[in-house]
Amino acid sequence: MTLQTSVTCVLADAIHLAWCGDDVVILDLDRDQYGLLVDARPLLAPGPVPGTISIDPEVRDDIEALGLAATGFLSEPRLPLPAQTGDMPGGPHAVGLWAGLRAATDSLVSTTTFHGRPLGHLVAAARRRRTSTGPSSLAPLARAVGAFGAVHPWIPFEGDCLQRGYRLHHHLHCRGFDARWVFGVRTWPFLAHCWVQVGDLVVGDSLDRVGGFTPIMAV
Repeated sequence: MTLQTSVTCVLADAIHLAWCGDDVVILDLDRDQYGLLVDARPLLAPGPVPGTISIDPEVRDDIEALGLAATGFLSEPRLPLPAQTGDMPGGPHAVGLWAGLRAATDSLVSTTTFHGRPLGHLVAAARRRRTSTGPSSLAPLARAVGAFGAVHPWIPFEGDCLQRGYRLHHHLHCRGFDARWVFGVRTWPFLAHCWVQVGDLVVGDSLDRVGGFTPIMAV
């Protein structure tokens, strides 16, 4: 939908939005919570670049009062949210000793920085991960994802998708893959999920599962 009259606002650094039907879902990393603007699509739309929104001028004061808008420019550019065109579920299977040890070590290291931390802290840590150019073929990626699937159930505090995604994102970066940690939402009833992608390939999860969620943030 295109607003008839609009102004462009920059989102606050901690704010991410997703459009689900006529509703807009808010993810606020500073408050570690989601919110919902019901039937808000006619009043605000995605802006011309990631991290901006186009809004009806009449609701500008309301947007600022909600803490959604920044007072200046983007502190750093946001990448477009990735598409999903395939998957590599990577269920547990037999792996080599060294691949298993590397996956276990990576998972234990990431566990020490996960437990008890709020979402904003985890996202900031994930953003600091850097990857050099890694393997270009799918075979090394499949081995890394498979090794992670084999050791993950044995790591302390194994739990929901948030912890699993954080660990897998860390593991793949350690193995040289430029992975992204993607968060998605759905409404009525509200659900949130997160997963890991390498390019447009969903890894460690299924395309059927993540396809039911609208991406709201990718790290």
